[in-house]
Amino acid sequence: MIISVATSSALKTGDQLQIVETDKGTALEPVDDSFERQMEAARKVMDKYKVALQKLAE
Repeated sequence: MIISVATSSALKTGDQLQIVETDKGTALEPVDDSFERQMEAARKVMDKYKVALQKLAE
């Protein structure tokens, strides 16, 4: 198994990495936490407006 590591000047100690399957093999890439922040914001909105969203879904 060959694993390549994406090198980036933005990579620093403590960063989380994810394993990504590519057509060239397996690669380690830094985790993009902007998606996680967006999902957390969406969860908060959905919790706040749970009843209204359920009514809209009917």
